[in-house]
Amino acid sequence: MGADPGKRVCVIGAGIAGLVTAKVLREDGFDIVVFEKQAEVGGVWAASRAYPGLRANNSRETYAFSDFPYPDTTDDFPTAEQVRAYLNAYIDRFGLRSLICLSTEVVSVTRSQTDRFQVLVRAGGAGELAEKLEFDFVVVCNGVFSEPQVPQVPGHELFQGAVLHSSQLVDPGLVTGRRVVVVGAGKSALDCAAWAARHARACTLVFRSPHWTAPRYVFGRIRIDWVILTRFSELFVRYHRLGRFEAFLHGPARGLVRLWWWAWTRLIRRILKIPAVLVPEAALPVGAENFVLADEFYSALNLGKLELRRGRISRFVDAEAIELDTTEKVEADVVILATGWRQSLPFLDAELLSQVQGKGRLRLFRQILPPSVPRLGFIGYASSTACTLTSEVAAHWLSQWFTGVLELPDVVDMEQEIARVLDWADEAFPARSQGYYIGPHVAAYLDDLLRDMGLPLRRAGNWLSEYFAPLWPGRYQDLGEQRRQRLPTAPAGAPPWLAADGVTSPSLAPEVSPYLHSEVSE
Repeated sequence: MGADPGKRVCVIGAGIAGLVTAKVLREDGFDIVVFEKQAEVGGVWAASRAYPGLRANNSRETYAFSDFPYPDTTDDFPTAEQVRAYLNAYIDRFGLRSLICLSTEVVSVTRSQTDRFQVLVRAGGAGELAEKLEFDFVVVCNGVFSEPQVPQVPGHELFQGAVLHSSQLVDPGLVTGRRVVVVGAGKSALDCAAWAARHARACTLVFRSPHWTAPRYVFGRIRIDWVILTRFSELFVRYHRLGRFEAFLHGPARGLVRLWWWAWTRLIRRILKIPAVLVPEAALPVGAENFVLADEFYSALNLGKLELRRGRISRFVDAEAIELDTTEKVEADVVILATGWRQSLPFLDAELLSQVQGKGRLRLFRQILPPSVPRLGFIGYASSTACTLTSEVAAHWLSQWFTGVLELPDVVDMEQEIARVLDWADEAFPARSQGYYIGPHVAAYLDDLLRDMGLPLRRAGNWLSEYFAPLWPGRYQDLGEQRRQRLPTAPAGAPPWLAADGVTSPSLAPEVSPYLHSEVSE
């Protein structure tokens, strides 16, 4: 048999967001199937996409799910291998593996005449037949790092070396003993350059504009999450919603905010020994959307193992060289394009896409819900400095909505709120034009979600820990239990699918069903 009416959910993607979404929704009684087009779980952490030297920007404590800490043997800042092991252990601990269909691509998502979703999936590659399945809900968890952004550089046919995106640098042997050029200035660029500096014959970093970086430890012993991932530190970054104290701080007392960031800028430059050419023009916190940890990069740079060239790659000039827009020529055997990612939703049909995007930007209430498509959700699109935590709490929020016990404004009011937040984002994060970034505003964003769900915002036990300790995920491990205790049944005026499909309160012990059963196939 198929899933119970009104409760069948398609989750697209088996990275961090997809896994925690599947767990939360299943615990609320939904029948889940997760489609992952790659042959393994993990998203950006999958072995097929992880470049050598990749490790988390976050500590193991803050990059964990609320109810599943990393083993004590894990590095302070987990390597890609350790993150993969953690995610697989999470899958096994909570029995998620039977829900996941690997090597299965979602080809299209359309709405049927009954307002359900028809999802066309293809397993095993482009030559295989597609199957059409029906779902009551769809959750997009394909991530904001799903499609490599690769610039088209003139003269590519002249170059006889290797040219690849940073996500394709999975074989360390590609750089060993060779002249390597890394293009970019973000986390992946600095990581790849640091790796190549240790193993290549020579390494040059080519970049247009530098980004702000930070050390993993301040003064050699204070881990950076104790500094930047706290409620106190968030006070100095202006959110789109301000309380009385925040309004005072960013108004009459804004000189104190400028002094705070001036001090941090000086400290960061001193600790990492950042040369002038790598200092961004915009002072902190402007430009913080690309903030990364880069100890290994600066170690290599300060040891003289890296060359820097500021400029844009203009063309390939011959079999073993590139030219910059400064007319400077750089010899290379390997060119690594650490040029970031673009976000696309090729599987949404034109109608759905028009209701999700406007003027090329995602329009999602709370970065989760397109107001006019109430059965469609997005998790992981509130990209932040603590994406595991923001994704997990967002999954609870969406599950609360799908079960009909979350009361939200009407469509017009949600659209107005989206427009207001996007206007703020234009000013706060000018480099994130697609509008899905909340950056350092982790506590403020979580407060928005908890306030919507009617749950307590302060969760640390005392004000000192609440404001000055990092936002440990464990503070939120009882969200599911709290939700079910406070809101056990659907309220009056609940979403129409509840009355239509007979869904009342969530079951805490859902049965496993044959998830690929389809009422419609072709």
